[in-house]
Amino acid sequence: MNGRESASAPLRALSRLRRPLGALCAALALTGAVLLLRPPPTPATEVLVAARRLDALAPLAPGDLAVRALSPAAVPEHALRPRDDPLGRSLTGPVTRGEVLTRARIAGPPAGGYGPGLVAAPVRPAGTLPDGLVRPGSRVDVLAAPGGDAALHRGEAPSARTVVEDRPVIAVEEPGAADAASAGPLLVLAVRPAEARALAGHAGVSRMSVTLRG
Repeated sequence: MNGRESASAPLRALSRLRRPLGALCAALALTGAVLLLRPPPTPATEVLVAARRLDALAPLAPGDLAVRALSPAAVPEHALRPRDDPLGRSLTGPVTRGEVLTRARIAGPPAGGYGPGLVAAPVRPAGTLPDGLVRPGSRVDVLAAPGGDAALHRGEAPSARTVVEDRPVIAVEEPGAADAASAGPLLVLAVRPAEARALAGHAGVSRMSVTLRG
């Protein structure tokens, strides 16, 4: 083999590989173009949804909730995330299956806005109250007098004792038509847990009344 043939051997080898190399370069260019045109995958956001149709009659239980991954654009404002803990809380109304739960769907504690550590406790005063005298936001004292007529038969005036003092009224529910003549409205008060136990102890055995604070 002379020098000319030796020099042309690499050129002949390169010529044979030209077509496969061209196809490979074209494939690489096409792949790069596709990657540039295709947007990167959008990160998903995990939210809590209703695993079934729910109502507001019972607090949320573990089987009521499921986790679903949504695109950020599909996540409603104030959506609950898996790190949130709504179990045991009540809903403000019915929720359809698959609906994303939001903070607006979770009912707050009835007494939550009246101070830390307070609970909602019902009390029904004996007798009727003037219309509009007690309304949500009113502050009342609750008094309890011994029930029954034994003291009256002995000619004694039953003495009432104060059960709770200066407590805000959360809600007022008027009695039904059948009870309107003999029962007062049901008042829901924001009280301390110990006061709620005292009110429950007097219910049914004492005549309850309220005095309105100025």
